[in-house]
Amino acid sequence: MQEYPEELVEKLVQNIDALFLMALVWSVSAGVTQTGRAKFDQFLRLMITQHGSQKGFPSDGTVYDYMFDMQQESGASWVKWMSTCPEFSFDARLPFSEIIVPTVDSVRYTYLLDVLVRNNHHALFTGSTGTGKTVNVQRYLSSLPEKLQPVSMIFSAATTANQTEELLFSKMEKRRKRVYGAPLGKRFVVFVDDLNMPAREKYFAQPPIELLRQWMDHNGWYDRASLEFLNIIDISFIGAMGPPGGGRNPVTNRFLRHFNQIAHTEMDNSSLSGIFTTILKGVLAAQNFAEPIQAMADAAVAATIDVYSTISKELLPTPSKSHYTFNLRDLSKVFQGN
Repeated sequence: MQEYPEELVEKLVQNIDALFLMALVWSVSAGVTQTGRAKFDQFLRLMITQHGSQKGFPSDGTVYDYMFDMQQESGASWVKWMSTCPEFSFDARLPFSEIIVPTVDSVRYTYLLDVLVRNNHHALFTGSTGTGKTVNVQRYLSSLPEKLQPVSMIFSAATTANQTEELLFSKMEKRRKRVYGAPLGKRFVVFVDDLNMPAREKYFAQPPIELLRQWMDHNGWYDRASLEFLNIIDISFIGAMGPPGGGRNPVTNRFLRHFNQIAHTEMDNSSLSGIFTTILKGVLAAQNFAEPIQAMADAAVAATIDVYSTISKELLPTPSKSHYTFNLRDLSKVFQGN
């Protein structure tokens, strides 16, 4: 049995209440909607008050706005997520699609993803289009240490189990008889975007997902030629998918049970304003626009977000106007100039 330093054990015991609360928020209640988060925040704060915990959350914001940091010089404490990342520096040379302004959402989701991957747990990012699921994962994968090697794929309605198996096998090495995996000393981090896109069969099975589920259930799958069972080792898995509808399908709970699910909720107006104000001000300054023009950035962003919010609420899709669906990609196109 592994032994831990006495100092670390003592620190864990002293802060066990706070560590439990953070684990509770980002496990049991990590998959709820924005409305659900508000309700859970009220419920959890009430429970903390009734039980007299000394390590409760700060009163400002919600329980989702904080992480418990045990590395603080002043002692372990709750800190806001944004305080854990370096200040953003705008680079005018980057194309628009590569400008990633940190928000509380991107910071906390990337942190949680890193904890899961490093401890070899599967992660599933869910949420509607435009909430940053794919961007957050891809940015994280681009910064992995050498021993963790990313493998990315995108599912579509036409994706088959054979295609999925062949792509993964093309990256793997044979370790020994009937055992395959990442190169020795390394581990694959497999990312599948649009995980719930494969078409459903007559009795609702989705073959690519069933192949992945077999690996998660039994650590491998069968060779189609020899019919021998092959063990697949040294792989972590990340999935991203939107809610069912628009070509996306429900996924069996037998598959979902393997994941730590983290829901990406719609960004609030303060986060949207922070992102697009930073980008717009950076572009105007980099291109030497006159000061009066640069001073209009805040008002221009606020007006654009207000229009976007209004049309999202009032211009709802109808049978004759089924294309009336709006997401954050539409908002970003305004500032991109499309």
